[in-house]
Amino acid sequence: LSKFKTFARSGSAVVFIVGARSFQFKSDHRMDPPAPSSSRGRGGSTARGASRGKSNWRGRGFWRGPSRGAGSSREKPVGYVVADGGEGQKLQPIDSIMVERETCEYPGWKLYLPEEEYRAGSAIVGKVQAMEAFLERGEYDWGEVRYHCSFHFELGEVEKDGGLGRDWPSFLEELTNSPERTLAIVGLAMHQTVTKRTVKEEGGVGMREDNPLRPIRARVLGYGPEVHLRYLNINNWHKLIAVRGTITRAEGSIIISTWLTFRCSLCHGLQVIRQPTGAYTVPTSCRKGCKARSNFAPERWSPYTRNEPFQKVRLQESNMGARSEQGQVPRSIEVEFGHELVDAVCPGDDVTVTGVVMCRSQEENSARANSSATMYKTYLKAVAVRSNKNAKPGWHRGEEFTELDLEAVNAIRAEPSVFRLMVQSLCPMIHGHEMIKAGLLLGIFGGSAIAGGRRSEIHVLVVGDPGIGKSQILQACARVSPRGIFVCGNSTTNAGLTVNVRSEKGTGATLEAGALVLADQGVCCIDEFDKMSANNQVLLEAMEQQVISVTKAGVMCTMPARTSILAAANPAGGSYDRSKTVSENIRMKPALLSRFDLVFTQLDQNDVQLDWMYTKHVDLRGNLGAQGGAALQALLTNGHHSSQPQSSQAPPLYQSLKLRPGEKMDTLPEELMQKYIAFTRKNINPRLSRDAAQELRSFYGEIRRAQQGMHCFPVTTRQIEALIRLTQARARMDLAAEATVGHALDVIAILRFSMVDVFSNDAGDLQPLRMMNGTGTSQTSQVKRLVRALQTQVQATKKFLFSVAELQAIAGGGGPDFNALLDTMNIQGFLLKTGQGLYRFTAD
Repeated sequence: LSKFKTFARSGSAVVFIVGARSFQFKSDHRMDPPAPSSSRGRGGSTARGASRGKSNWRGRGFWRGPSRGAGSSREKPVGYVVADGGEGQKLQPIDSIMVERETCEYPGWKLYLPEEEYRAGSAIVGKVQAMEAFLERGEYDWGEVRYHCSFHFELGEVEKDGGLGRDWPSFLEELTNSPERTLAIVGLAMHQTVTKRTVKEEGGVGMREDNPLRPIRARVLGYGPEVHLRYLNINNWHKLIAVRGTITRAEGSIIISTWLTFRCSLCHGLQVIRQPTGAYTVPTSCRKGCKARSNFAPERWSPYTRNEPFQKVRLQESNMGARSEQGQVPRSIEVEFGHELVDAVCPGDDVTVTGVVMCRSQEENSARANSSATMYKTYLKAVAVRSNKNAKPGWHRGEEFTELDLEAVNAIRAEPSVFRLMVQSLCPMIHGHEMIKAGLLLGIFGGSAIAGGRRSEIHVLVVGDPGIGKSQILQACARVSPRGIFVCGNSTTNAGLTVNVRSEKGTGATLEAGALVLADQGVCCIDEFDKMSANNQVLLEAMEQQVISVTKAGVMCTMPARTSILAAANPAGGSYDRSKTVSENIRMKPALLSRFDLVFTQLDQNDVQLDWMYTKHVDLRGNLGAQGGAALQALLTNGHHSSQPQSSQAPPLYQSLKLRPGEKMDTLPEELMQKYIAFTRKNINPRLSRDAAQELRSFYGEIRRAQQGMHCFPVTTRQIEALIRLTQARARMDLAAEATVGHALDVIAILRFSMVDVFSNDAGDLQPLRMMNGTGTSQTSQVKRLVRALQTQVQATKKFLFSVAELQAIAGGGGPDFNALLDTMNIQGFLLKTGQGLYRFTAD
């Protein structure tokens, strides 16, 4: 028993694997099945004879031979088990008394095929031999296979190999319809091959008793085509399928007992009971002669008990390649991982799972309910799992891009202006706003990965009046993105955005991915961004470091959140106030606002007014200094002076993107846009050309000079990094391997457009003194005066906590807009709100 490894059922016998030898315990005494009820007694006969199996078959008092005394009994563990996949089957008895040496040439036969009797020359033996020959021709690291007890079984190699198709022509069909039996044959063939090689390497002539014998599992790769969860039905039960989706929840890994030993409290006899589908199953009766029907103590450390690692995860359908009807809840399925697949995935991973569709009773905690259950739920028993983030091209049989998809990509690439086509195809029901749609598209395409860990994702914020289509445009962005999530800020919690940690009995901590984690390497569209005042601070780390740190319920981990955030916000006052900055309009902290690469204001105005605002000569009437005012005016109105020769006939970008009067364009459907975006993100990683880099460098220099003359808005390395990301996204949209000067000029035009919106007032005049992240010109002096007064008060009284009335007295009344002044100082960090009507002064 010290070398006991595992065992499996074979009819009315139990096969034990001891060392490298296979032994079978057979019965010379029978034991009746347990009575379904105790009301009928033990029967009227106590002797073995012809009456056994008839009217008194429920009797339990059969003679078991002369007593051998304590400690001298040859009886082995006796119990009842349910066969593999035995949902709904009745309990079957097993006896084990006598020991015989297994004469089968396959030592692991009963380990994989417990219900199949070995017969030389049978069809199943021929399949095992055909698989052995195929595996011998393959290139495997036999030491790794033996160490890990698993191996990758590539179906692509099966299709290339003609020998297996000749010897076993129905292999792929049997793999789909009878996956458990077929995979058992594959595992047995690899087990036999590894065993032979091990004996040969060790120079032995037979199996040694100290040679470990464990089951080797085949992990099927390349199975397809993928089945969408929405189309999974009863016809897929007990068949092999491949599904793609996102891991939304992962429970902690546990150890479960697939076979459990019980000891009787009266006679101390042992029974080995199979635990079907993980449900705790106890014996219904004891051995012959013992009246016990309960009080069986589990022997978890018995050599007869079999344990294995186990984990449950939740897989949610992916929006790639399928349209979900509006209002439908995304489909999901529970997936069970075992052995080395445990902890192979984490929440937020985009994976393809190959497994067998199984079903179990709704009463999970009751194994007896399986025989009479009428309600079942479906789950997936994983055979293999593969992450799609780092998958090599062509690893699966069902290609992600079909020939028709590639033809469509080439047709789009041949268009005169792909940029214009994409802009007009994004939410065509909302007319106009071409520049804002262009910025959002750049966020969806994203930049190229930059060495050094710097982010390549682009964040875009749209602020504007209600009712002009911001939400519909964001929903369209989520639909055309290969991996898009749409959430609403007023109904999203902190954990709903990041990660939720729950402690569950038995499994420990369970991680549930939030919107940012689920949209990893995709797009997260957040509507009503201004309504997240209590939760938006959790975005600071995710938007810059692209990770989410979790420290909850004793769990410390870091989840990837490489997500582009496209957000829309309404002004706090109901309509956008041009006299206030973006930060004041939506009451957002400058630290969060500065992380957006593009900030647009979407206002309800006519295009004629928009054209007039661009072409109007800005008369600053002495509000600016000569050097700083001229620099910023030239930067925002006339554009920066390109170092490259440009055609004088080229129209501005915002005009070239618009539809001409009477023009009709055949826009792209959302499914085709999704395919095109997925193709470019996967295969195109553009780099900046030397001329494009010089163009961006020149524009950045002009921004710096304007900022130094005005001190109106901060210019840091974030601006130059944003320019690089946007230019790469613009080149990726054209399927260009290198970003040209034209791509850089388009990005500069979009950035100028957003800056004009931010720095313009109601009349269309530029007010460069206004800080995008700070205050407008009307409150700058008031803030400075109140800060100086508070500094004087703190030095005199050593008091940092003030009420609203005290602050108003220090400010000399403050005027009718005093509450707005307090909100501004709170946003900028000068005043920290600590309670109802109380503020703490934080400046030195």
